[in-house]
Amino acid sequence: MERTVENLEQELKSEHGLYLRALADFENYRRRIDREREQLGKEALRRFLLPLLDVVDDFERFLKLVENETSPFITGMRVVHGKLLKLLEVEGVHPFQSIGQPFDPALHEAAGTAPPGEYPPDTVVEEIRRGYRWGDELLRTARVVVAM
Repeated sequence: MERTVENLEQELKSEHGLYLRALADFENYRRRIDREREQLGKEALRRFLLPLLDVVDDFERFLKLVENETSPFITGMRVVHGKLLKLLEVEGVHPFQSIGQPFDPALHEAAGTAPPGEYPPDTVVEEIRRGYRWGDELLRTARVVVAM
């Protein structure tokens, strides 16, 4: 009888250990799935935001072209542009300053060079396309002209 009780206690300990291992495995699985789901959602949002930045660029080129003109149409376009920028801001997307900054290949894509004038060599002198950050991450590099 005593041997049976010892066997049962041993089996119970073994089963309890298996239960705890299975519980830990499931918790690790759940965390991994949550992490992957978050990464997939973030990547889907990134794929949406990047083409949206091209639309913002088009708006800004248009508004620069008609900056001295006034009409209800142009006023409406300025309002839509502002709303688009506000939407990006709410999502944590912000442009970063490049002109006057040292050229950084991690942030800038060199599209051309210019003779050093008011800026020292290896300094960004013109921004062809704005660069954007998304929170602490780089969303899109800036396309720039660099003083040589």
